[in-house]
Amino acid sequence: MTRTSAPLRRGVLAAASITVVGLLASCTGGTGGADGEGAADGSGETLTVAVYAGSWGESFDKAFIQPFEEETGATVEVVPGGPADWLTSLRSSQGGEPAFDVVAFTPNVVPNAVASKVVAPLDTDRIESFDQLNDTLVAQSNVDDTQYGVPLTVGATGIAYRTDQVETPPTDWSDLLDPAYCGHVAISPLTFNTGVEFLAGLINENGGSISNPDDVDEAFTQLEGIADCASAFPADGTSVESALSNGDAWIAAHWDGRAFVQANAGEPIGYSYPESGSVGALTSLFVAEGTAQEDLAYEFLNYIASSDYQPTFSEGTWYAASNDENVYPDQFAEQIAHGEGAYDDFVWIDYATLSPQLGDLQARWQQIFE
Repeated sequence: MTRTSAPLRRGVLAAASITVVGLLASCTGGTGGADGEGAADGSGETLTVAVYAGSWGESFDKAFIQPFEEETGATVEVVPGGPADWLTSLRSSQGGEPAFDVVAFTPNVVPNAVASKVVAPLDTDRIESFDQLNDTLVAQSNVDDTQYGVPLTVGATGIAYRTDQVETPPTDWSDLLDPAYCGHVAISPLTFNTGVEFLAGLINENGGSISNPDDVDEAFTQLEGIADCASAFPADGTSVESALSNGDAWIAAHWDGRAFVQANAGEPIGYSYPESGSVGALTSLFVAEGTAQEDLAYEFLNYIASSDYQPTFSEGTWYAASNDENVYPDQFAEQIAHGEGAYDDFVWIDYATLSPQLGDLQARWQQIFE
């Protein structure tokens, strides 16, 4: 049976729960081991996995943990929280037993996790479906020609808007700066993923790069032009949804999956993939350096990578998953960008270059909007 880790397990405080998506759908998973192979006997073994809570975590449990436990006899202990907290926990336990055996990280955390040597290089030969994983997504956790992560779920950051207030659907990032929306625009701070992703998208539309200071300056000049127009400053995904739902904002940078969840629930929410390119949002799974459960961790990652289980997760989260052979329901396939080639024109942020500058960039953002 799946258990949530006690707060002081291995001497590390479990991070606070966060909700990442808003939809939970009923769906049926496959049978048998990952990729149809029989699973190894893990009776009496425990694997500690750090992943998001909320409906994301519930979908993760249904898609991967439940079949893994049933077919291996192992137990999965879940430590909920967020990537920054998990990185801190792994650093704190470094030199001893790691805080987790498997951990979920987003691209903004990967460079620091690799530099801190808290995640192990991935033996891709031990992942049976690795060759089926999307090459673009795989590359986001490849550092200096060494693969570290198994990509799981990908979202596109684009533009969500209220269809009852916005007559012409937006087509690109600069539409958020349109004077017609003054007083009705949600602008997230750079402490939140979509805040950085909006900035990166705006720079990309201008033909620049978020790693080029001159290009960043140009985008900040554009933001100064709407200093008095922002009506909400959502600092998490739920707050973006709330701002759109209650009318505090008519338009906002947002993730595709969450926007379509609102639309499918009957809310007047539309979504546009920007013409100049969506910004990629990704979660990948990593094996902790020094884990005593390495074999069990790789067995679990085989479930994570398999097209037998990923579609169940996607139906619960409304985000595409990394295996290009996944088969999705018609409505999902029509709404969500997915599969081979779908992410080729995405903007992927160079966090190795950007992360050291984020504190200064957020200070500039505050000077404009606070």
